[in-house]
Amino acid sequence: MVNFFDKLFFAVLIILVNNVVAYGQVPYIISGKITDTAMQPLSNVTIHFIGSKGGSISKSDGSFAVTTNNWYDTVEISHAGFESLKIALHKGHSEKLSLQLKEHVSLLNDVVIKLSGMDKEPGKRFMKKVIANKSHNNPDRFTSYSYGQYSRHEVDISNIDSAQKNSKGFKNLTINIYRNIDSANANSSILPLYFSEILSNKYHQLSPGVEKENILAKKMLGLQTDDILRKLDKFNFSFNIYDDWLPVFNQTYASPLSNTAFDYYNFYFSDSSMVDGKKLYKVHFSPRQKFERAFAGSLWINDSTFSISKIDMRLSKTANLNFVNDIHYIEEYKLSLDSTNQRLEYMPFRYSSTVDFETGLALLGIPVKANDKGLRLIINNTITINHIKFNVATPDDSAIVKMDAEQTAQFDKDDAYWKGHRIDTLSRHEKSIYLMVDSLQRNSTYTKTTKFINTIGMGYYDAGNKIRFGPLSSLLSINVTEGFRSRVGFWTLPGISKKVNVNGYIAYGTKDKQFKGHLGLQYVWDAVRWSKTSINGSVDYNYLIDKDTDELDDDNLITSLLRKNIPSTNIFVRSLIIKHEQYINRNISAKSSLGYKELLPVFHFTFHPLDKVTDHPIDSVNKSQLPVAEGSIGFRFTKGQKTNVFNYSLVRLDNFNPIVTLNFTYGIEFGKAQFTYQKINIGLEQRLRLPPKSIFYYKASVGKTYGIAPYLLLDVPSGNETYVDSRYQFNTMLPYEFAADQYLSLHTRLYTGGMLFDNIPFLNKLGLKERYSFNLFMGSMTSANQLYNNTAHFSVTASKPFMETGVGIENIFHLVSIDYFWRLSTSNDATAQRAGLFFGLKLAF
Repeated sequence: MVNFFDKLFFAVLIILVNNVVAYGQVPYIISGKITDTAMQPLSNVTIHFIGSKGGSISKSDGSFAVTTNNWYDTVEISHAGFESLKIALHKGHSEKLSLQLKEHVSLLNDVVIKLSGMDKEPGKRFMKKVIANKSHNNPDRFTSYSYGQYSRHEVDISNIDSAQKNSKGFKNLTINIYRNIDSANANSSILPLYFSEILSNKYHQLSPGVEKENILAKKMLGLQTDDILRKLDKFNFSFNIYDDWLPVFNQTYASPLSNTAFDYYNFYFSDSSMVDGKKLYKVHFSPRQKFERAFAGSLWINDSTFSISKIDMRLSKTANLNFVNDIHYIEEYKLSLDSTNQRLEYMPFRYSSTVDFETGLALLGIPVKANDKGLRLIINNTITINHIKFNVATPDDSAIVKMDAEQTAQFDKDDAYWKGHRIDTLSRHEKSIYLMVDSLQRNSTYTKTTKFINTIGMGYYDAGNKIRFGPLSSLLSINVTEGFRSRVGFWTLPGISKKVNVNGYIAYGTKDKQFKGHLGLQYVWDAVRWSKTSINGSVDYNYLIDKDTDELDDDNLITSLLRKNIPSTNIFVRSLIIKHEQYINRNISAKSSLGYKELLPVFHFTFHPLDKVTDHPIDSVNKSQLPVAEGSIGFRFTKGQKTNVFNYSLVRLDNFNPIVTLNFTYGIEFGKAQFTYQKINIGLEQRLRLPPKSIFYYKASVGKTYGIAPYLLLDVPSGNETYVDSRYQFNTMLPYEFAADQYLSLHTRLYTGGMLFDNIPFLNKLGLKERYSFNLFMGSMTSANQLYNNTAHFSVTASKPFMETGVGIENIFHLVSIDYFWRLSTSNDATAQRAGLFFGLKLAF
């Protein structure tokens, strides 16, 4: 649920920004046609405004059209083998220009690949040499290296009209404060919303693979909106351009240096230059086809080593990336001394990226003409690197432990520290952002409005830094057992204690007329190397099968309204549980628990208690309230897992490496609990990238229960009681429809990323994507457990496994998904469905 609201925040923020239209200046249009002296059209000619980062290239018929919001007085026209042409422009539109380029044969005389009548693709031939030399130039070729890293993240609203400074309102209040801080901001068309800095040391090792980062300091503005806007730090890119595939959120894009680059790109020579005494050739690249997972831009390449000095590129104009209009990425290299070999090596020293979001109806995936007048949300990121050291001593286990020990959670540093440790100096604009903060914090209108935005964006209301109330989504829901259910929860915040957290909620149902609730106490021993102990007591209806945190819980109107027309599957649970969770090392985490529960299902359920003397079931006695005492321990292994801490809980972020889990549970005879049993479960899960467009998700698990127990304590697969699609549940299976004491479970889903729809006219403009699912559960039950549970209403899949398959469309309006699932196996339950439509809300980029 936490991850869902993180994503919901992005949509709310972007929509809030784009609801206001700025009446700015009319964009300037420069258009025309480019030919050679023989009047033959020239394609892929670069049109560049002097003093800007923008530009375009001509089409196959030589035509071009460039739109810009800012005025530039000179445009440069350049093309491989031709003399560059500079044209002075009059302010206003310059359309229907007729331009001719003269041949310049000597421009590429020094290039190893000679232009000739037989060589129609010199750019491609040159790039073959670049790709062939990747292994000699890839920074990851070094056994190990370390460096310092300084990151800056800025979120702005752009297209601010200067006329708005005289109007009223929250946005304009902020604009006026920013513009009055510094005279240089007086006519600024941007409004900064967020700014953060991170200073860290990083270490890379080739084999065994180690990627270690020690964060030394963090700095933010200290505004209420920091809590939600810092989530935008994830919109930050630093690729290794030598990799074959470059990850952009959940998608993969072909690198122009990929071994299969010629399947995705066309390459063209541009010009040459001298930098640091080295001759560099500039090579343009562009996607071969529309809707390709590719970029367009330029490479600067050393003529002798074929190493990259710089890359400047943008997303393909037809990239199917939700909410994002454009990503501009620059990666710069410089010569660094490898003291081991006394050689100068090209290593990256700066990564810059700008993410420009859609506006208006385009946010919903509706193909409309871009609104250049609308307010836009822009994210600017810069990463600067220094103190690169090659082939540093390989750390043994004790050294890694020492590196971990040096990591601290005390990231706040004073201004003197930052002044002495920043790799880059702050620009005048960035300094004015910090100066703006004091004025904003003293303004009551600003603080009240940001409090409202923070509440809507986070889904919680914070009373200072003391207590948090929410989530808002759980204030009202409805179910068969309770009728209308209202729930209010709270958490104490770091303003009271950074280590101790008290949390709880109270709920009430209008149908059962009962109060329910939860109270918990958590102690975080170590927030960096994560170690936490908690004790939780609750009295509430609960679904026994654990659900993953990136799906909504049952306390919301969406799942309430889409519930299947089936009897209630709720279980009233009284529980007291002690848990401990901890990272053993950077790849392995462990959790353990000890708890006592009393289960009282709403649906029909009985069991035979055990005779205290013979330990055999008493067949003549039936009970419905089941006491349970359990102890458990579990381990989770994966590499490269990134995490965040939210509400004193560890939130795991997207990870494409395999995840292995091992869990053991022991049923204890304690108090009223009579049943002793042992459960072991092993699982394997992964989201696997299949470039260029697909992602394959699978989750497989096997398990066995030893001992005799009521079927609720055995292995019960998770059936879906709603029409809300879930990739973790069996959508056409009913809850508690099956049970087993040994089982195999498999969930799979293939996301093809628009592979079909991208080839269908008109539909390819809607950003629709296909996905396919197949799920399976098969299990058996010992005769002893079948005999003990012979009056229970469930099925065993020993003779025929449960199987279902589904086909779906996601990304409808960049938000909605629809899946149709077929049940491939029969059921003994008359209420079980054979097929059905399942809906979902998915916010993904």
